[in-house]
Amino acid sequence: MTERARLTDALALAARPREREYAIHDTALQGFMLRVQSNGARSWVFRFRRDGKARRVTLGRPDAVKADRARTAALAFLAQEKGGGSPVPLPASGPTLAKFAAEYVERRSPSWKPSTLAATMSYLDSAILPAVGHLRVGSAVRADIARFFHEYGRRKPGGANRSHEILRTMFDRAIAWGHRPEAAGNPCKGIVRYKRPPRGRLLGADDLAKLGAVLCQREDDNPVCVAAVRLLLLTGCRPGEIRRLRWSEVKPDRLTLIDAKTGPRHVLLGGAARELLDGLAGTASGEWVFPGRDEDEPLDKNDLYGFWIKARDAAGIVADARLHDLRHAHASHAVMNGESLHVAGRLLGHRRASTTNRYVHLDDATLGEAAERVALAVGRKLRGG
Repeated sequence: MTERARLTDALALAARPREREYAIHDTALQGFMLRVQSNGARSWVFRFRRDGKARRVTLGRPDAVKADRARTAALAFLAQEKGGGSPVPLPASGPTLAKFAAEYVERRSPSWKPSTLAATMSYLDSAILPAVGHLRVGSAVRADIARFFHEYGRRKPGGANRSHEILRTMFDRAIAWGHRPEAAGNPCKGIVRYKRPPRGRLLGADDLAKLGAVLCQREDDNPVCVAAVRLLLLTGCRPGEIRRLRWSEVKPDRLTLIDAKTGPRHVLLGGAARELLDGLAGTASGEWVFPGRDEDEPLDKNDLYGFWIKARDAAGIVADARLHDLRHAHASHAVMNGESLHVAGRLLGHRRASTTNRYVHLDDATLGEAAERVALAVGRKLRGG
């Protein structure tokens, strides 16, 4: 039997959990109800039908949203669904964004890498919270976030984009955890991020030949960095993955990376990569494939990057070519040699094809050959062939 009552704050606070979840329906507004879960969690809920299907939105928790305000929110949502009248503003509710950020980091950070935690805290402390930390997560609207986004973006468009990602995820969690009414939606939705010029340079066949010659010249002076740069090109790994590569991760046909950017992954090795690693194994004496000045530590980031700058300049490669562009080169030459974008992405360990697409650069010769093939095919069609 359906339980019905005039929903009030007192009733919501007095409701006790039972063995199974149950709901108390409001006698004043059809579809408005108090949901009580078996673990004691309570929430205001509004049920309705859209296109003949039952739908449900959560409007907040009784300890954060008063009954009358939740009922007003349900009416506002109903007005929006029916497309009539002016929507009633959703009630202000939930903790401030600054307070919620502490909860968000505490609950989410155990699954993050240290670098992710450091970057998130940096953006929160330096940009996000000073500007919008006073907002209530239950009442923030798109205009609030857009104002911050565009003011920050005038100075640092890349920082604005990253802050948008953090805020979007935070508001998703605020809805899921009952701090923000589901009917209010995510205020980051609909804000168009800044388009950034594509980063990365294509290292073509001539560039690789000149780089190879420089590496041969410097092999006796700095064999560790020379081998690291070669393995970057041969595997498409990230610089940090190669710098911190352990011998325990090197198998006969693959690298079994334990701490890659996207989690553990396998990198299959071609013949040239296997030959390089076999040569290094003959003189290995410690844990690291590429040891630093102190053999108990991996190759230092600054040492590898410093070597790359000097090798790049000596080879006459364009001055803004980055060490990470060796990874781009691996993907680009895979595609130019006939591999699909999907295969190139799998080689790099990408989760999304769109990421691989940003990595791949095609040289003029490859594009010219493609243009010639397309022109020949179209020409045959025009001739009725």
